[in-house]
Amino acid sequence: MTLSSSVLLSWIAYIIISYYIIRLIPYGFLRFLLTLFPCGLLTWITCQDLPTFDASSVIILAIAWLISIRLIQLTVCTTNSPLTFQSYLAKILWTFLPIRSQQSFRNQWPISAQLILIVLKLFVNHWTYRWTISCETRVSFARILLFYSSMMTISYFLDSEAVFIRLLTRNKYTLESFTNLPILSTSLREFWGRRYNQIVNTVLKESIFQPICAQFSAPTVAGLLTFSVSGLLHAHLALVLFNDYSALFPAFMFFFVHGLVCCFEANLNRPLPGYIGWLTTHVFLIITAPLMLAPFIRQGSEFLVLNPPPLINVEWIPKVPIPDFCL
Repeated sequence: MTLSSSVLLSWIAYIIISYYIIRLIPYGFLRFLLTLFPCGLLTWITCQDLPTFDASSVIILAIAWLISIRLIQLTVCTTNSPLTFQSYLAKILWTFLPIRSQQSFRNQWPISAQLILIVLKLFVNHWTYRWTISCETRVSFARILLFYSSMMTISYFLDSEAVFIRLLTRNKYTLESFTNLPILSTSLREFWGRRYNQIVNTVLKESIFQPICAQFSAPTVAGLLTFSVSGLLHAHLALVLFNDYSALFPAFMFFFVHGLVCCFEANLNRPLPGYIGWLTTHVFLIITAPLMLAPFIRQGSEFLVLNPPPLINVEWIPKVPIPDFCL
């Protein structure tokens, strides 16, 4: 799926206008409005006529949203700090190529261990994919658990790119990880903050959560607003991907409810003990998952058949046998 040249040129022109004109306006609220509405319009135009049941639509929509969110933050919140156009552009383009220095990562796994994890993720992901498409689609907690396993392991392809970057730069740089073993999360804040979908999390944290905390010292409001924006993004995703208006409110509420729970966790005097925290976190994820995942599971076979995971058809990769029953 490719975008028209007029849409791409419109984005480029607006990025330039935002830096050289709108960013110089002295009134913050006016800068906000002059960035919010054009970014919203460009995102809407970009996502018009995207094909349903197509993974490329997910990528295009997510990039449009993340660029808009980053543009608003850079235009509204950075006027008091020196920012060259090169730095401004680099922060926007980071969405396309999320490179980070190795020094910014704590306890980075050795390349050999990362390669082993990639292989394990590949086998699990291919196994869950082949099992899922062999069964009729129905929303159940067992199917949600299977879909959850698939989502946790789909990052093997991005992990491979990260290893390539590490080898190419002699371990000086890597890519921001999509997932960081989210199965180990012992709290919902850890799951969303440090374990799952780190590219989106980084943009939302740097562009919404941190600026609001810095300006108003209101972490609860900042957290709820961050999750609300994520909810709107995923509601738009469900609409574009499945043309399903009934999924809008549940998708939004999934993230809003998770935002409420994360704010509650942040105000606890002490976190839950390790095993209890782990069990509570993943039970809560599974129970609330139908709000977000139901459209993906209901349309599962058609969506999955049209969007197989990378390397699924490579003949020399061993195939783990799938069970002869359905969940």
